[in-house]
Amino acid sequence: MRKISAEYIFPVSSPPIKNGIVIVDDSGTILDVVSQDSELKTQDLEVCHGIIVPGFVNTHCHLELSHLKGEVSEHKGIAGFISELVPKRNSFFPEQIKSAIESAEDEMIRSGIVAVGDISNTDHSFEQKKKGKIAYHTFLEVFDLVPEKAEEKIAEAKSLFTKLKSENASITPHAPYSVSGKLMELIDKLKQPFLSIHNQESLFENELFFSGTGELAELMQRAGVDVDSKRRAKKSLLFVLGALIETKKILLVHNTHTSPEDIEIIKHYSHGGECEIVLCLCPRANLFIENRLPDIPMFLENGMKMTIGTDSLTSNHSLSILDEMKTISKHYPKIPFDELITWATKNGAEFLGMENELGTIEKGKRPGLNLLKGMNEKLELSEKTFVQKLI
Repeated sequence: MRKISAEYIFPVSSPPIKNGIVIVDDSGTILDVVSQDSELKTQDLEVCHGIIVPGFVNTHCHLELSHLKGEVSEHKGIAGFISELVPKRNSFFPEQIKSAIESAEDEMIRSGIVAVGDISNTDHSFEQKKKGKIAYHTFLEVFDLVPEKAEEKIAEAKSLFTKLKSENASITPHAPYSVSGKLMELIDKLKQPFLSIHNQESLFENELFFSGTGELAELMQRAGVDVDSKRRAKKSLLFVLGALIETKKILLVHNTHTSPEDIEIIKHYSHGGECEIVLCLCPRANLFIENRLPDIPMFLENGMKMTIGTDSLTSNHSLSILDEMKTISKHYPKIPFDELITWATKNGAEFLGMENELGTIEKGKRPGLNLLKGMNEKLELSEKTFVQKLI
């Protein structure tokens, strides 16, 4: 058993406890959370300087792309990013890919991440996931614009599901611009608990839907894809939410160009809470690809539920949720820390269906414990803030 104290304990499920103590057993299960003025005997107390928070939950990652770190240029937009990514992703030896995946997972563990919503197009990350070092929900991603190939793509994803040998998986669409209406329909008919989809990462996404023009349209034309099939004269978000009727929880990832009008669309399709739509923020990837951030304060003002992801090492310089939080805080300093930590822990655990174990510091849970050091007296993040994994 360990008794660990700090200047503050942030259970997240309840207000911060000044000079609090977390009591955990040898398995990491929380036995109690108390203040130092309780009747608890404080012998063998581990005194930490900083604040203790739950382990981080990374709701959007592409672990299998870790070998492409430094291989793709920054600030090229999504079309430029894809153009560089596609020819390079399969130009490495299997052992290089495997080694990069293992190193990337080690980086996430060191940075205090305990759970990941991970995108997989292949089985490259499956062996590492089976080691159980991190809790994963694997989003088996499919994409294809040819309606006649939709059933084939679903069959391929189901084959990957069988190979993964885990119930913690969903078959999920890549993005509005890369999935046919037929494929989206078949995904929805699976009636999965939840899924994830890239959303409004580029202004050219809506242009593609409205007129079949723009950089994404040009990228598809070069690949021999029929752009006319994407001309639906409506926003890409309407295509997604209009197709996913049976799906009750949807994670919209990136949202770089999501507007107030889009937020109203999201509210409408939530059907008064019947469908939960959550926004995943990957700010450092947004800056890497588009050199732009979403309007996060607008999301907050409209009561949007948010989580945080890292995207991949192809579009980021680290897989650190703390780095993502620091980036948000730097650009939007009025967003309080208690909001950020909720997005980074509790909300992510709830979306991935892991809230019974992770996300908050409560009796009976095993959320992992992180110590944040280098915060100022106002409990604000700074460039000096760093994380030390305690459990």
